[in-house]
Amino acid sequence: MTDEHNQSDAKSFDDFVLHFGDEIEIEKSGFSFRPISGFELEIDGSVYMYSEDGNLEISLMGGNLPEGTSMAELNNDLAAEFMENFNNYDLFDAGTDTIQGITGFLNNIRFFNAEEEGYGRALICEPHVHQYVFILMIASAEFWQRHGDAVFDALKSQIHFHPQFASKTEETERLEHPDLTIEIYKEIHPQEDFLLRIEKGDSSLLLAARSHSAHEKITLLDLIAPDGTQLYHFDPDSGEYESLISEAPLVSTDGEVCFFFPINNQHVLQPGEYRLAFDTQSGMPLQEIQVIIRSGRALDEQILDINFWLALEDSRFIDPATTTSFETDIRKALDQRLLPHNLRTGGIECFHPAPDELTAFTTINAESDLGDCSYMITDTIENARALNVALVENLVQGNPPATEQIQAVSSGHPGMILAPASPHACIVIGWSALEGDMSQLADAIIEQLIIFSGIDTTDTKLEPCPFKLNHEIAWRLRRHPIFYEED
Repeated sequence: MTDEHNQSDAKSFDDFVLHFGDEIEIEKSGFSFRPISGFELEIDGSVYMYSEDGNLEISLMGGNLPEGTSMAELNNDLAAEFMENFNNYDLFDAGTDTIQGITGFLNNIRFFNAEEEGYGRALICEPHVHQYVFILMIASAEFWQRHGDAVFDALKSQIHFHPQFASKTEETERLEHPDLTIEIYKEIHPQEDFLLRIEKGDSSLLLAARSHSAHEKITLLDLIAPDGTQLYHFDPDSGEYESLISEAPLVSTDGEVCFFFPINNQHVLQPGEYRLAFDTQSGMPLQEIQVIIRSGRALDEQILDINFWLALEDSRFIDPATTTSFETDIRKALDQRLLPHNLRTGGIECFHPAPDELTAFTTINAESDLGDCSYMITDTIENARALNVALVENLVQGNPPATEQIQAVSSGHPGMILAPASPHACIVIGWSALEGDMSQLADAIIEQLIIFSGIDTTDTKLEPCPFKLNHEIAWRLRRHPIFYEED
């Protein structure tokens, strides 16, 4: 730490002036931070900072986040561990907050120590897959009332995340899907030619290119087939765009861009090497490219598994009998639409958010919350080769405060499957807009499945409702790796 800093590093809050020192990386915890100048500093895997007068204490820590962990519960546990030596304290659920653009769960804290009252906050987020960062700040009541909000916000601005606990694709998972080849390529540089080999008998390709940051802008620049056909080209500078695989340039601002091929019957997957190129706004290499290749002709009946994530305030869904009845009814409604096209539903599983996470997800904003919803689902589910359906109380769109209610939306066009975490891994449906109608729910699921799968519907003569199932669309869906054949 150094006491040398620019005046631009100083933040004034009334009569209290806050300065930050040089950045320190806590490598094993997955973050870096700038300490407050003049504060006592202890670093031992985690960080503890405190002022000499005892008015302000700060704890920073990070680590591996096991699958299925409730972020809200972990926030409670870590805050309680820090506060255990105080005479009396209370934690209050304060909803969500963001740090460096990442949404996390927030607790407010009130405590008494030697009859002195104090306040604070504890915030936890998941900046990278299977990785958490936790921030706690407490202060005397007088200090908090005068400076607490400003200091907490300033502290958050001095923390940066680094991927430390990257997930690994398990070989056992691959063996569960003998018709799929799953490949992961690391550290692909911007505009570098990326060569992807397709073998004879491969029928479809689903790809996700991911950056190290969840808010990086990623663009697919080129896709050239083995025979030299330019399937896609986009120049972000000039706006020049030509494509046989998408209706619009493939650009994402949430750290992952996906595409599926083939989207229609005019172009098939050719044996040989496909050449691709990507760009990142920061100029940093991609963290990885994940490729899922499906083999076989998909002529027999194709099966679709579904995971329902029930973020509903309706207490009836806590009753196992009600959940079983729901699964039976939605299977019947879906199969009425799927079976005529030699498709059907397979396994159906229902999951519930932890009770202390429910409030944050009962209302989803299609403009801002789809990524968080996808991350939460992929942390919960067990069957990753399935359509993830988030059934929420209310689905709205528009800038906050959003009031326009919509029925359904896909988090990706196309979306991604078999990924430990993806912002494009689910469809979201507003339960209140359907009024419990299973027929409407089945229609909404199928419409969003078609969008999520990324297939072309522009030439199927179904305008103004192109996302209705017919023989042609069903035939295009059959090759998607979200479907499978009975063993």
